[in-house]
Amino acid sequence: MNDGDIRMNDPGPIDSVATAGGQTVAKAIAQFLRTRGVDRVFGLLGGHIIPIWDEIAQLEIRLIDVRDERSAVHMAHAHAELTGALGVALVTAGPGLTNAITAIANAYVSRVPILVLTGCPPRPQIGKGALQELPQIDMVRPITRYAQTIIDPTSLQNDLDQAVASAYGEADDPGPVVLEFPTDVLRETLPSAPTTNDPGPATTPVWVPPNPDDIGRAIELLSAAKKPLVITGRGARGASAEICRLLEATDALYLDTQESRGLLPDDHRAQVNAVRGEAMRGADLVVLIGRRLDYQLAYGSPAVFENARFIRIGLHPSEVVDNRCCDVEIRF
Repeated sequence: MNDGDIRMNDPGPIDSVATAGGQTVAKAIAQFLRTRGVDRVFGLLGGHIIPIWDEIAQLEIRLIDVRDERSAVHMAHAHAELTGALGVALVTAGPGLTNAITAIANAYVSRVPILVLTGCPPRPQIGKGALQELPQIDMVRPITRYAQTIIDPTSLQNDLDQAVASAYGEADDPGPVVLEFPTDVLRETLPSAPTTNDPGPATTPVWVPPNPDDIGRAIELLSAAKKPLVITGRGARGASAEICRLLEATDALYLDTQESRGLLPDDHRAQVNAVRGEAMRGADLVVLIGRRLDYQLAYGSPAVFENARFIRIGLHPSEVVDNRCCDVEIRF
């Protein structure tokens, strides 16, 4: 949403973010993105985000301009899905962010790591009826993993690191994060350039070795199963070879889901998508890998999985604990 010229509502100039003798917050944000390997940003220009937009352009990070903010966030979502990299969207304040909310919610439900950057009125004007002022962070907090207004420029590096760590699910499930910046903060000069040579917090969750007793119990259940069924989700991406070896070793049937479609070829002999209901009813052991027990799997209901025991393997909390108690839960 292009909000035009905001000179009457912003004490600083909107045509430049250059500051003599130091690095602006906007420039530090752009450099952070480049250090993190971000090679493109999806967005729609508006007055509140001009400083970030200009600095991103100067660093030759590709700016993909769209006609609607929903498209920007959906495109960032698709980029993250297809590349495994962080998706980044840049939207302006007020209607710019509200336009993006549907796409942010979609990324939240899909557990996709995206960073949404937006602006808001300068600090002296907050709460006074400034141009396009809305309680943006309150609006997006229920559908994000982290949402924050950056008031103190000296905390910028920590705030950016925290946002990216939250997006990748370092402490919880992955998903979208939103950072908003008052326009005057974007033009402030940092006391010293942030340290951006080190990528900071890991872009994948910290690995914790699984309990050997749980591994042993899972092996026992797999050895005893007559009709095992393996179901994969988002958390199994990248594990095609390992899934194939598991299926061959256990002679299990296999169901993929829309989260992991394409993990195995459609003509793999273990694929039973065409008779998924019968496969779920007939299984005596279900091995869930990186998959929630959501509506697509009937929430794990005994009415559908009539005789099944469950092994759940996952990286994030919702992949090992939701909707049904399981015989073995392995988080790694």
